[in-house]
Amino acid sequence: MTAPRSLAPLPVLALLGLACSDYNLHGDPGDGDPDPDDDSFVDDDSTPGPDDDTTPDPIGLCQDEYLPPEAVAVDPTCEPVSVGTFTPVVEWELSAFPVAPSSTAIMMPPAIANLDDDNGDGFVDDHDVPDIVVITYAGGSTQDGVVRAVSGDGVHLWSAQVSAQGQGSVAIGDIDEDGFPEIVLATDTQRPLALNHDGTTLWTGGAASTDVPSVCASPAIGDVDGDGHVEVALGRLVLDGRTGTLLGRGTRGIGGAGTGSTSFFADVDLDGDQELMAGNAAYDKVGATIYTYGSADGYPAVANFDGDDQAEVVVVTNGSVSLYDTTGPRIWGPSNIPGGGGGPPTIADFDGDGAVEVGVASFGAYTVFDGDGSLLWTRPTQDSSSGVTGATVFDFEGDGIAEVVYADEVHLWVFSGPDGVVKLQGMEHSSATWIEYPAIADVDKDGHAEIIYGRNPNFSGSSLGGIAVVGDADDSWMPTRPVWNQHAYSITNIDNDGAVPHYPDPNWLTYNSFRSADLASATGGAAADLFPRAEVCDLDCETFGNAFVVLRVFNEGTADVATPVQVTVYRQEGNTLTYLSGAIVASSIASGWSSEGVRLSFDASVVGDANLVVNVDDDGTGYGSIPECDEDDNLLVIEGPICP
Repeated sequence: MTAPRSLAPLPVLALLGLACSDYNLHGDPGDGDPDPDDDSFVDDDSTPGPDDDTTPDPIGLCQDEYLPPEAVAVDPTCEPVSVGTFTPVVEWELSAFPVAPSSTAIMMPPAIANLDDDNGDGFVDDHDVPDIVVITYAGGSTQDGVVRAVSGDGVHLWSAQVSAQGQGSVAIGDIDEDGFPEIVLATDTQRPLALNHDGTTLWTGGAASTDVPSVCASPAIGDVDGDGHVEVALGRLVLDGRTGTLLGRGTRGIGGAGTGSTSFFADVDLDGDQELMAGNAAYDKVGATIYTYGSADGYPAVANFDGDDQAEVVVVTNGSVSLYDTTGPRIWGPSNIPGGGGGPPTIADFDGDGAVEVGVASFGAYTVFDGDGSLLWTRPTQDSSSGVTGATVFDFEGDGIAEVVYADEVHLWVFSGPDGVVKLQGMEHSSATWIEYPAIADVDKDGHAEIIYGRNPNFSGSSLGGIAVVGDADDSWMPTRPVWNQHAYSITNIDNDGAVPHYPDPNWLTYNSFRSADLASATGGAAADLFPRAEVCDLDCETFGNAFVVLRVFNEGTADVATPVQVTVYRQEGNTLTYLSGAIVASSIASGWSSEGVRLSFDASVVGDANLVVNVDDDGTGYGSIPECDEDDNLLVIEGPICP
């Protein structure tokens, strides 16, 4: 269990002498009788509808196997959440390590996930504080890279001297289905390597030199065929996540444009199996070519540009960007990239017009192309080193205007998404640049996004190295996820706890972005309002010593919630809360509706005479990630004893 937390005084709803009683903080007072003036309830025995104002039988709710969503009246006074400020400050930086202290140069996007059991509950999951994984190297050499894990508050956890590819990237996820995340990378001899969450070696694979690049190899993970076993992508290789055994090898692209590789898995044609997207080709699990995208290899990304359900493929290669249909025909391009070069593309709704654009960095500029391939805007930057860096996108202030986060040789930049206006230039950066970029995550679990980036002390005499984390001086940046697990990041490919979805929702159908955080959940232009309704069922108390809570989460706000909604239940004794259980009750909740019913079971002897506290949008740390117009109605307190 987690360490107890302090709890401010809360209103308590008295437990009635019923086998099952209905508790809520809205509408019906909890006496089990229908309230004819309350139209927020619907009958479980009928199809949910906004005009059905009857209350379900409380005993039936305890016994029913399936509890469908209910309608709820939308509160028209639910105002949009207030927007934040944009006052970036360096929250912490770490450039000194106890192992291999001269190895401080970083040229990869930091990867973020939970690696250790911070709260002592015996699990490594999203109840814990996220950790950062980077590869560092020393001097001018990119050999003998050291893999380092650092907690989200800047404390060194471990370092693994495994001869990692110094300019390579890592991917994090539970690849062997043991309940703990692993770390995948390439060695400086171009061999795949997997580490356990504590830095020990899980497996080492073999590879031909033409399959994995000698610099900037960036692995990815996914369950290709939904069989419950995770695969690893590296260049044009497909590997078994449990053992590192080679499953397939492609014969065309590796997902790079002369520098590194950024291949990844995605079910672009929605046939149920994910493809390995590798620049100019899409491979199946055994390496057979399914589709081709032009002749030249390049950096790929996927999103929905034409409104159908299948994904289109963006490829950046040799100074140009092109868009291809799912099965291979070119839709537009090649569009020339100002400055030449061109790194891994970022796809998002940069300008807020409801359609996606493509952002690409080059030797001397960052450029955003409209969805038809025309130029939207370009801004000068300084990168004569590689011209193949990447970038990320997020709406930090929650004002509905996206920001682009980019790092060149000397500056961390933040541009306004619609027009490229400079919002930040500086923050102590140095890099000779390869394909790295800053990551965006709630790295310290404070409910606000941070920017995480690496630095290279070997550029132009700079002494800057290690990791830097930037946040908002006013702690007002919008919430975001506690995970950013790989270079070719998309939101639905990884769960918050590091689990790899067996059948991930196509990212382009929900978020329609690539290398971008969730813009919709951050915006302050709309507002959700979540609250719980729950009832305690004590029918098994006398026989089995168990009780369970049946609960739904309602959204009476004016905005849909498009991200997973978590609910946590605590034991309350005095002003102390102790974590008992949690669950994701829904992947999304539309405005005016609830989640399906969820049951959480408890050992009555553990709860004793204490109260139960149900907290919506809480992952067990006390913080949520969904902006709401009213954050004060997320708690529901049920007075004990639960088993009378």
